[in-house]
Amino acid sequence: MKFSHTFTPRKLGGATYEYACGKKTARLDFISDSAVRVALYDSAKPLSNTYNIDPLCTLSREGRERLSLDGFSLCEAEFGDNTFNLPCGVKIKLDLNNFLLSYYSGEELLFSDRAPIAYNLEREFGSGSFHFVSRQGGERIYGVGDKGGALDKSGRAFRIETTDCMGYNAETSDPLYKHIPFYICENSVGAYGIFYDTSCTSYLDFGKEIDNYYEPYKYFKTEDEALVYYLFFGTKAEILRQFNLLCGAQILPPKWSFDYCASTMAYTDSDNCSAEFDGFLNKLDKTGLSCSGFYLSSGYTSIGKGRYVFNWNTDKFPSPEGFVDKFNKNGIHIIPNIKPAFLLDHPMYSELAERGLFVKNPDGTPYVTQFWDGGGSYLDFTNNEAFDFWKEQVKIKLLDIGMDATWNDNNEFDIKDPDALCSNGERACNLRPTLTYLMVLASYEAQREKYSNLRPFLSSRSGGAGVRRLAQTWSGDNRTAFEDLRYCHNIGLTMSLSGMSFYGHDLGGFTGDMPSRELLLRWLQHGVFEPRFTVHSWNRDGSATMPWSYDDIMDGVTALFNERKSLIDYYYSTAYFCCETGEPFNAPPLLYYDDAELKGDNNSMLVGKKLLVSFVFDEGENEVEVFLPRGEVWYLGDRSYDGGQSVKLSINPTDAVPYFVKGGSVIKTGDEFVVYPIKSGTFEDGYFTDDGKTYDYKNGECALLHFTVKCTDTTVEVEYKNTKNIKLTPLFKICDADNRKLVIK
Repeated sequence: MKFSHTFTPRKLGGATYEYACGKKTARLDFISDSAVRVALYDSAKPLSNTYNIDPLCTLSREGRERLSLDGFSLCEAEFGDNTFNLPCGVKIKLDLNNFLLSYYSGEELLFSDRAPIAYNLEREFGSGSFHFVSRQGGERIYGVGDKGGALDKSGRAFRIETTDCMGYNAETSDPLYKHIPFYICENSVGAYGIFYDTSCTSYLDFGKEIDNYYEPYKYFKTEDEALVYYLFFGTKAEILRQFNLLCGAQILPPKWSFDYCASTMAYTDSDNCSAEFDGFLNKLDKTGLSCSGFYLSSGYTSIGKGRYVFNWNTDKFPSPEGFVDKFNKNGIHIIPNIKPAFLLDHPMYSELAERGLFVKNPDGTPYVTQFWDGGGSYLDFTNNEAFDFWKEQVKIKLLDIGMDATWNDNNEFDIKDPDALCSNGERACNLRPTLTYLMVLASYEAQREKYSNLRPFLSSRSGGAGVRRLAQTWSGDNRTAFEDLRYCHNIGLTMSLSGMSFYGHDLGGFTGDMPSRELLLRWLQHGVFEPRFTVHSWNRDGSATMPWSYDDIMDGVTALFNERKSLIDYYYSTAYFCCETGEPFNAPPLLYYDDAELKGDNNSMLVGKKLLVSFVFDEGENEVEVFLPRGEVWYLGDRSYDGGQSVKLSINPTDAVPYFVKGGSVIKTGDEFVVYPIKSGTFEDGYFTDDGKTYDYKNGECALLHFTVKCTDTTVEVEYKNTKNIKLTPLFKICDADNRKLVIK
């Protein structure tokens, strides 16, 4: 009977429990002491593989069986009377009628499936899969990929789908570029996280919908016929770490990628490319600004006004090898733009169509859809021949002439027609983030095969949760506006809360007019503190936004670039620990602290867990108020502050940005390790460095320092040891705000 389905046990015990009701199978897998996987599916239909989950970082082009247990620290939960007790302290109660699960922290209800029915068991809610869960008043929601607006997503609804949304409104536009149905919910009892493992178009409603017949709820809907989701318990930070490691650890980026990496559409779109790029190199030399990368926009592939991936426009670039060599000699890595769609008049289109390498119509002909400059077809990366073709082209056209990085762009795979098919027989519309992942993986494999011991650098605009393993990302084609500066701050932190630790923005704004002096400086101030530090533009008048766009603010620009340079050692070390632990690079303070003052939006963010920085987002304003989280001592210059108070700072647009350092930190700045003590007691910290580019650190060819710092009323005693092979003798100093005697052991 609809709305009432009784499940019966089929397998009980160990880490897996299975139940059945007709053709429906419900399965619980206790994948760790504080995480569980729930699956509801038709036992007669095979489940598609996942490209989101990869705890062992196999990076397989075939993906992973969706219900695989490989790589999990399985837990045998204490079980009795349809109740499961997890070692983390969470108790799960199961009602076999409609398979309803309730989750308790101690004796308090943390959340539950919505009664009397939470799933689409017999099409009670139409097509697709649904999951309805309880909604508590005042709960807060964080995550969901690159969603705009406020950090707290409660009360809103989102479409989980990838879209090429140039010029989007950073407050209101939806969807954007990422497909990550993961969120962290915090309520009066505690926190939990949910990740829905699917690549199909989906929807998340956090309370926008209300139905009189049910208690307050939020829900997930997907076009996927099966429902597989993961639940995580603990603090917000613990939940995020679990999710990140479930999806697979990130590659440690090469150190050069933390330096400034320039870009613009204007240079490659210009008919006078050579002069533009020579002028760029001359400007770098004249200004002394540090730059280690250049994102090469797609104009280098142009034929007329069209973009033709892997085609070099030799009128603009008579010698691609010479162009790349010139930049390499200046210490600048070229990061070329590549797109996965081929226009109908692409010189290679007919050959690829004959080989069957495109996404297809049911009759086997290439599926044609709108792309940048007209009709085109997407390469089908589920086809091994197409995957290998892409790898070969990346090698021959890009890597073999001296490049060592790729910019995987316009890879949202905008296919919504259910008749468009991939080589594995699945609908392309259900595999869009999977196709993105496979495109990036093909580029990654090409780079690894060409440079076997170099850690590859890739950037991808789109993707699902699995892309975090392979590539950096950014917030896409934002607008030149103060409003977008404010809300891109939130988009970046939301990506951090969704597993995308290495991210950034097109500083200054991508589309619109040339930013004003003030807006450009405010964007640069923000970018100094994120992993990706890049100005990129496609201005309406054809101009290029550059750090030197205004001569009269160059002193301020130089101060910001110097501030970035002084922090790169800290950033690189922080990135290493992020990759090892699953912690984010940037985070809103609310991830680690429960102060009521941090619950809403604010202008602050943490860099690692040691630096706290705030920004000015409003035109004509110079003051910002910074709330310092409780339980810490915070240092700023020659002053220290107890947490639990707000401090007003005046930050002019031309200023280097002041930042607070948490007591209990050792930060490398320049040639010195600066010790920021606590008032009393002992703390520990660490530092990593290596050659900045190879995998040799995995064999011990690095320096990994461990600091133990004991603080008394009169002394700060530092003991350190290096557990790896590269010798490093640190020079220590105590911060300017502390006058205790520094003792090195």
